Amino acid sequence: MAANTMALYIDCTGLTVYMTRDALRKLAAELSRISEAPPQECFEIHVRSAFSEFDENDNYSSPALKSGNGLAAMIEGMHAAVVQDAIQRGEEPADALPSPFELTFMHVSPEVVEKVATQPDDEIAD
Repeated sequence: MAANTMALYIDCTGLTVYMTRDALRKLAAELSRISEAPPQECFEIHVRSAFSEFDENDNYSSPALKSGNGLAAMIEGMHAAVVQDAIQRGEEPADALPSPFELTFMHVSPEVVEKVATQPDDEIAD
């Protein structure tokens, strides 16, 4: 499925995912597949990765992330800073590259949802 079957648009009001019919059907099939697994397996789908591809020249193409008021660039800059900090701490190799902004759906138990919903905003979910 081509990367141009989906595009993400983010602004201060939210994230909108634009998808073709075929892309929506693929996402629905993937969500159905992960919903059938036990929640403790934490199966997930990384949406941009799932709709990425390599072209005939082996160039990687990921669905577009566009934004209002430069928000996409800010998000990508924050992610690059996190990766750079991890490199400086020795937690990532020196040549590590930030992955693109991702939209992830994960199948978890109600207890995990509760844990994530009640943790402080500045903590990272497990």
